[in-house]
Amino acid sequence: MNQKTDFVRARRTERARSLAVTVLFYSAIPALADPGSANWPSFRGPQARGVTEGQPTPIKWSAETGENIRWKTPIPGLAHSSPIVWGDKLFVTSAVSSDPNPYLRVGLYGESPKHEENVEHDFRLYCLDKKTGTILWEKTAYRGVPKVMRHIKATHANCTPAISEGVLYFRTR
Repeated sequence: MNQKTDFVRARRTERARSLAVTVLFYSAIPALADPGSANWPSFRGPQARGVTEGQPTPIKWSAETGENIRWKTPIPGLAHSSPIVWGDKLFVTSAVSSDPNPYLRVGLYGESPKHEENVEHDFRLYCLDKKTGTILWEKTAYRGVPKVMRHIKATHANCTPAISEGVLYFRTR
């Protein structure tokens, strides 16, 4: 094994672990950095620009050392959706498989096959306190076998929720 292979393996393991079980609260999403700042209602924030004016954004953070991270909260399941913020609440989705060891392959590879999962999933929405990371509530929107297969590098919770005119939207299945 060479250094590049070892690095890719370490990154793959680290990324899979963080995608599967943890929402990291960090200051890269400006609405999270300042409790009084604007909402972040959808993927890439207001008008999907991915930026906000007047907020310092860290260029570096570390889950291991805690640098530029205010809190970590374990979230069960697999998800690639982004969190959104509305007021003092953060919302995130997850697909929780009844398989105790759901398979997710991350990293740089050639084409990967679809991953058939004929097991029941809970498609969940979580609401967290954006200041502390405390889970305020969780709702299961749908429970059942997914209607479509997923790619082994993806999850069944890929779509980011959105809030418009006070209504929260998120996709399941």
